[in-house]
Amino acid sequence: MRRQRRRAVIMLAGLMNAFLGTNIGYSAGIIHLGLLEKHKKSPNVVFWAGALFSSLLCLAGPISSVAVNALSCRSTIFFGSFLSFVGFMVSSFVSSIEIVVFSYGIVAGLGQSMIYSGTVLATGFHFHDNPSVATGVVVAGAGMGVAVFPMFTEFLIETYGIDGTFLLLSAVSLQVVVFNMCIETHELENNRKETSMTFKMKVELIFQELRQIFSMGAYLQFCISIFCWSTSVNTSVLLLPQYYVSTGSSHTEAAILMSLYGITGCFSRILTGLAASDPRVDGKLLYMGSYIILGLSTFFLPLIGNYFPGKVFYSLMLGIYSSNVWSLLTPITIEIVGIQQMPTAFGMELLIGGIGFLIGPIIGGKIQRETEDFTIIFIISGFLYVLAGIFEMLMILTMTKSESFQNRNNMEKTVEVEEKLISNNVIEVKQLND
Repeated sequence: MRRQRRRAVIMLAGLMNAFLGTNIGYSAGIIHLGLLEKHKKSPNVVFWAGALFSSLLCLAGPISSVAVNALSCRSTIFFGSFLSFVGFMVSSFVSSIEIVVFSYGIVAGLGQSMIYSGTVLATGFHFHDNPSVATGVVVAGAGMGVAVFPMFTEFLIETYGIDGTFLLLSAVSLQVVVFNMCIETHELENNRKETSMTFKMKVELIFQELRQIFSMGAYLQFCISIFCWSTSVNTSVLLLPQYYVSTGSSHTEAAILMSLYGITGCFSRILTGLAASDPRVDGKLLYMGSYIILGLSTFFLPLIGNYFPGKVFYSLMLGIYSSNVWSLLTPITIEIVGIQQMPTAFGMELLIGGIGFLIGPIIGGKIQRETEDFTIIFIISGFLYVLAGIFEMLMILTMTKSESFQNRNNMEKTVEVEEKLISNNVIEVKQLND
């Protein structure tokens, strides 16, 4: 009973960390407008500030995983909160947009990535026996930001200006420290840290893990699937408001439709986590089916998108079937590579997703400007969604469950398996050094 209460506290603390520490990215568009108002003469530089900040949540995944491997999830979250605090604080006092690109775009963006990675990985360690529900609850905290943080940030900018907004957002980021105090370092993390290794050996161990996980065909197929849907989903989210307006909706209606996407996405994360926790339900099949359904829905958007009910339908489908993947990433990763290699594998997944998030809107925007039509964009997006589901199907057909996943309900056996894996990797690294 005591263990269950402790895990419940960790899960709720993780939800608040995700809500306070990773949701500011949903306000990047609002902050972008505030920066443009202040730095009217440098619109291109202002663009890079927002692009870096919103993309680094995923692009900095490998850096965050290195921090988790070298320190712990808890320490990584602390450090991420401090970086976000410093980044926003500096941005509120400087007048140079170039410095803002560094402080807001890079420093604060890196902090957001560390908070998110540390929180999700801590949840995976503490709920290794059944991570679906806990991960669903935690990432739902991030989902709530779609509806809350853009309006909150708009209120701050109207009331205090962009400089005052940065100052108050720095205080919001620092609140993560309070909830992070409730997250304990897991036994498996302690076992890894207590292994006698130099810093050089730790770095070599990470590269050894990268070689191991990418030698798994199933993991490689999973990463290709992540790249396909990440390239498509960010394009959909960023261009949908413009598409809705171009087909007759008002700006207010477009905002309502995007809020509908955010609200349904929040509930989808929790419900998917609950469904995947049932032993009779395979989370991998949920993942595969979701993107095939979303791909087919996207194919037909140009036909139904001229009517408001069709727009409502697609916003609901996008929220339900694109958001649930965040509840499934950690469980599927543990199932493929095990707990000991989870931080490294998760970091690479974020990096690959971040690359997709960055290049998707750039290519989609270029196609839209050259053709002045959204049809080709949604056809390509639908194809990528379906392709993500196909690669997930290939992963299911070729994967072998990790040993630690098979023994996830036996903590002593899990610790034994992971200690053996750590020991074997350390021996291999020592042999390479010799």
